[in-house]
Amino acid sequence: MPSQPHSKKSAPSNESRINELEFVVTHLQKIVDALNETLLLQQRQLDSLTRQIEQAKVVVQSVLNADSTPRTLADDKPPHY
Repeated sequence: MPSQPHSKKSAPSNESRINELEFVVTHLQKIVDALNETLLLQQRQLDSLTRQIEQAKVVVQSVLNADSTPRTLADDKPPHY
């Protein structure tokens, strides 16, 4: 008696296979959406940090350009002198 590799009892129906695939696709779409939100948040944070670094560079450069003469402790006398 030859065995039937695709008997109705052992093989899932096309409808159940489609339902399973739809479930997997829905789950994957939720994961992709969550990852996309995370990526967008990280990009906003990266942009903000980049702007802050650029502002800090400008401030440091202006301080370095404003007074290029070396200072000594004698120049920094306490206010009561």
